[in-house]
Amino acid sequence: MFRPLILGALLVAAPVAAQTQTANPADQPSTPLPYDPGHDSNSARSNAIAAQTAPGVAAANQQSAVQAQVQADAATAVNLANSAEYQADLRRYRASMRMNRRIAAADAALQADRERAYAMAMADWRAQVAACKRGHTRACNMPSPDPQNYM
Repeated sequence: MFRPLILGALLVAAPVAAQTQTANPADQPSTPLPYDPGHDSNSARSNAIAAQTAPGVAAANQQSAVQAQVQADAATAVNLANSAEYQADLRRYRASMRMNRRIAAADAALQADRERAYAMAMADWRAQVAACKRGHTRACNMPSPDPQNYM
């Protein structure tokens, strides 16, 4: 049981110890060079290799930049098309909502007219019933008022 714990502790402690060690100051270059991620040391051999591959790396970087720009332009074109389609959809939706509001307003106005006509017909009917109850036979023989006649 203790053996796995000791091994685990050693595995954790070894990288920590390696990270805390300092580099030898003699290994550091005397004149700092600009940072080049592909250039690991400042030896003459390493500098010669870097000088030989620099044009190829620059060309590859240029080609990669051109490809990235083409892809970015394509994405921009797609985004613009999608945005234009979205704006057109939004305009159609808003026009439809305006039309629906107009239809709803017209329906509400028609309903208000119908309710007013019905109320007027009911008021006349109540007056007709009251006259019939008072003994006016002519009021009793009249047809009930039609709300359609009040519109």
